[in-house]
Amino acid sequence: MLKKEESGFTLIELLVTIGFFGLVTISIINLYISVEASQQKSYRLEVATRAGEAQIESLRNSQYGTLETDSDIDFTNQLPADLPEPRSGIVHVSEPEPGLKKVDITITYKDGKNNNTVRQSSFIGIVGIGQ
Repeated sequence: MLKKEESGFTLIELLVTIGFFGLVTISIINLYISVEASQQKSYRLEVATRAGEAQIESLRNSQYGTLETDSDIDFTNQLPADLPEPRSGIVHVSEPEPGLKKVDITITYKDGKNNNTVRQSSFIGIVGIGQ
């Protein structure tokens, strides 16, 4: 009498294999979600930084005399819609020495559960521009 050879997988081997591939799939999905979230945060930071740079250039192009010392300029309405609400943009003008004004820009926006803040500063002189 010859023994019949059995081939194939047992039910337990199949369940272990399915479980393993399920874990690998979940790990890949979580990695994708994390990368996507990081890209979104980087994009929003870049948008906020560009908005601050644009505001600095706008202030540099205006006349020096129009910048009032110890004043705040609200440019929230000029911020891109890509920045999530609530968002705000404020410029504080100071004069560290005669003939030189310093503009400090603060842009805040909500990114998920966190508030992010981008700060930039520049100097604007009577005769020229310094940074």
